[in-house]
Amino acid sequence: MQKTIPLRFLLTALLVFSNAISLAPAYSQSPQHAKIVLKGFDGKPLSADSSAPYSPKRTCGACHDYDRITSGYHFQQGRTDRSGKIVISDSFDPRASWNLSSGMYGKHSPASDESSQLARKVNPQLSEIDKSSFYFVRNCGSCHPGGGPGEYDRKGNLYYNEETKKFGYELSGDPPALDGDYTPFSDGNRDYGAAWDKSGVSEADCLICHLKGYQWKERAEALRGRHFRTGPSVGAGWGALKPAQKESGNPDGNEVTIDYTKKEIADFENLHLQLVRTPPDENCWACHARSCGKKTGLQWSPESDVHKSKGFSCISCHPADREHNFAKGNTLQETVRNDLDNTMFSCEDCHYKKKDRKAPSYRHPFSPRHMKRIACETCHIPFQTTSADLVYDLASTGTPVTYDTTPFLSGDPLDPKKPVIEPTPSTWYPQIRDVRGRIVPVKSLIVMYWGDLDEKTNVVKPLFLWKIRGMKLPPLKDDTGDGIPEVNSSDEIKAFLKTLKSNDTLGVAVAKHPVLLKGGFLYHLDKKGEVEKIKHEQADPMDFSLSHNVASGSMVLGARGCKDCHSKNSPFFLRKILTDPYDEKGKPSYLETWERLGYDRDKLDRLLLEQ
Repeated sequence: MQKTIPLRFLLTALLVFSNAISLAPAYSQSPQHAKIVLKGFDGKPLSADSSAPYSPKRTCGACHDYDRITSGYHFQQGRTDRSGKIVISDSFDPRASWNLSSGMYGKHSPASDESSQLARKVNPQLSEIDKSSFYFVRNCGSCHPGGGPGEYDRKGNLYYNEETKKFGYELSGDPPALDGDYTPFSDGNRDYGAAWDKSGVSEADCLICHLKGYQWKERAEALRGRHFRTGPSVGAGWGALKPAQKESGNPDGNEVTIDYTKKEIADFENLHLQLVRTPPDENCWACHARSCGKKTGLQWSPESDVHKSKGFSCISCHPADREHNFAKGNTLQETVRNDLDNTMFSCEDCHYKKKDRKAPSYRHPFSPRHMKRIACETCHIPFQTTSADLVYDLASTGTPVTYDTTPFLSGDPLDPKKPVIEPTPSTWYPQIRDVRGRIVPVKSLIVMYWGDLDEKTNVVKPLFLWKIRGMKLPPLKDDTGDGIPEVNSSDEIKAFLKTLKSNDTLGVAVAKHPVLLKGGFLYHLDKKGEVEKIKHEQADPMDFSLSHNVASGSMVLGARGCKDCHSKNSPFFLRKILTDPYDEKGKPSYLETWERLGYDRDKLDRLLLEQ
């Protein structure tokens, strides 16, 4: 069925596009906001000499519809659907039982710094628990604005009610020990804790987006220190972490003091004059820059993106509705709120269909077949100039080890190991794949991890990393010489697979049928006890969409005509794509674009004809 773009998105997008192309600044001040009275969690006004943290819900929610705003997907991340119904559940995904929702709260991604799996709401034993909701807020909350799973459990109750002094599980009558929202067990630690009464809940923090200069790093430290209720005050510059007294019993060794006389970031008396209606790009980057590279961050700059050079900001293309749902495209890996897919303008919408009247329109010399088959981004995002995350090794030690593009990709698409100075040493070329009949550029993340194979369904359930770390692991050799050992030889894989048949630290079998997923293949022990290598879908690269850093002019692929792609040494069809960072000999393995696209040699020969 054809999806309809909500009218509110289109109207808002048109307005914001017009503003972005004008000479107005990237963010704008709203008409003067009414004076803001900060309120505590009890709803009472705070004074400048107060030592209690302020409550965003009580403060901003006094005038704004807090519940409606926090129904947006940035806040809920899969906990609820568009109607506000709680959809996260233990049976959300029958095929991939470890996925409890479509968003980051409940959906497992091996390509992450932790590769954590949210615990089910109901668990028969501790061995089936990886990370609790408390763990999620504490460790993932730095890039989540609060609200949603930061406040409410999976039955809709506050984790802890400051007024009634009751936990949510007391209202539902569920025992907390094996409840994924309240269990004190996380990451293999029986004493990890879930002291919601001491931490408080993590309310949606409006200033994360609407205050220039917000302190995200300091807020993250407060959350990691289990100070959820004080996070917004710390982010605004009014809170400071200090070493705790020995007798305090704080497992993280710090406390938070509140001082509203500080004015370096937010001014207690004049906060209303500091608010920005339109979030500046820097506020978006605090979270979203991380996905573009582990080393040097986001490339979104006037030098790297033609839209940025023309004065566009993030919300020029991603305007929000009243629920603070930002317009979005249809990326490969993100699945939260798919009903909002394609609610932002596409390249064609602006440059061909003239939905933005100020956008330039070009007539390409290529055939209509080219224009239908090849996405605009394929030619207009020809390369990247900042090293990015590329390899996630979860298998070798049980602790994620991330490698960026630099050791495996270079500024020469035909020779990934060739040292190239220009345009920068960190230059790399995107991978190319076919998505729904169109050729698009992607960043292919290589992930290797251990799992438990269900032989009836051929589905592999990823193993919890705490189980791997808690075992006596076989010795590994550092074949690559980077100082980090890696599991890659047949003997090493065999030794690991045998080890994973033993029990975890709780006395429960780690895996019935342990397997390694790596480089497109599944490795397991056959009936003779030898390593067998089989192609498996779950071992394929995880492709992430590339949409930013759009080039124009002579840098665009095809600017020099057909020979940019259709030539004997085509940098397009013969481009190398990493499939395995270290094979059995410790060497990287590559495919070429034509192989990834599924072409045979005859078709390749036709495509490489000199023009």
